[in-house]
Amino acid sequence: MPFATNAVDGTRTYFEDAGGEGPPLLFMYGLMDPVPAARALPIAKRLRKHARVIYVDHRGHGQSDKPHDAAAYALKLRVEDVVSVIDKLGLESAHFVGISWGARLGFALGEYAPDRIRSLVLSGNQPYAWDPAWHVVQTLTAAMSVAREGGTPALLRWFEAFVGRPLPRRERRWLLENDPLALDAAWSAALSEGAISDRLSIWKTPCLIAAGENDEFHDSAKLAATEILGARFVSLAGHDHISALYETDDLMPGILDLLRSGTLA
Repeated sequence: MPFATNAVDGTRTYFEDAGGEGPPLLFMYGLMDPVPAARALPIAKRLRKHARVIYVDHRGHGQSDKPHDAAAYALKLRVEDVVSVIDKLGLESAHFVGISWGARLGFALGEYAPDRIRSLVLSGNQPYAWDPAWHVVQTLTAAMSVAREGGTPALLRWFEAFVGRPLPRRERRWLLENDPLALDAAWSAALSEGAISDRLSIWKTPCLIAAGENDEFHDSAKLAATEILGARFVSLAGHDHISALYETDDLMPGILDLLRSGTLA
């Protein structure tokens, strides 16, 4: 199985290289979402026509190692996970697409490993400290508490009650396969990590940043795009954090610009 080993702490990161003739592109999805969930996203399916897509499991997720200590989820360590995949593939650099939790990590790549990243496409997150008043923060904190106390079966029951419907079979399976203590450690680390950067204005990595107009992250994601020189912001009209996952038409032109030339037209 394809694993890359973090040179700092030895954590193994699982990845799947889907191949293709285009430029290399690392793709990472959200909290609780393993590689098969990333593969199923509409944007991922479209990208496979234009790039060599490499799907990566976050540490604590899927087939990657799952430490239970919050300190193991420090952003610099997680950045090194991505760098280890790039190294394992024998690449100098790669494009990066991050969705939700993956977008949060993408901002950290822009801060800590810009020389290894050709461009960043970041949808559904932002680089500033988490606001405890945000509904998503309160919801995920409650969900992690349920998972910590009752495991993933309790988390599944909680989540289905929260959304008011049963999850599709494959989504139930993906959620149940999570390690609840690893998820809790990852979320605890996120709550305490603060802002990723206080120097966004000096970034040189080409960035396309997006968020649903009804996503709590929308305004802070838009602010980040104004701070990063040359970044483009795409407001996904009519979408919230979840429905934005299925939007592709508003994102693909900018992504293709980055894949073809490394710049946004």
